[in-house]
Amino acid sequence: MDKRKEFEKTMAEATTMALATSIDNIPNVRILNFIYSSDEKILYFQSKKGDQKEKEFTKNNIVAFTTIPTNGLSYVRVYDTIVKKSEKTIFDVKDTFSEKMPFYKEFIEQNGNTMDLYEIHLSKILFFPNPDEYEIIEL
Repeated sequence: MDKRKEFEKTMAEATTMALATSIDNIPNVRILNFIYSSDEKILYFQSKKGDQKEKEFTKNNIVAFTTIPTNGLSYVRVYDTIVKKSEKTIFDVKDTFSEKMPFYKEFIEQNGNTMDLYEIHLSKILFFPNPDEYEIIEL
């Protein structure tokens, strides 16, 4: 199978990622749900307004992440990339979140006004079809 197609399949199936931030040389990592728009090449995730993660983004918006494998062993890793607050709202991507993770529909309906939407534009990724090999993919 074509590695780019495998990458797209991995991003479509994975629901969680580990997002790493760093402030004053103190690293922090957290597990988040996400969606990926292959047309836009943008990864979206939500954050509660004013939480620690948002404070960290304000001080240093350079992050790294890795998707967490769900079906099989493939995953995606990106480092030295920028996270920014999206011009979209969580309500703009509600259907996509809900299609991927059905529990999100009710979650967004109940809590959407307390959330900000963030995005990471992808241009170069490390794709690991298995733990022993990887390929750099330019998007």
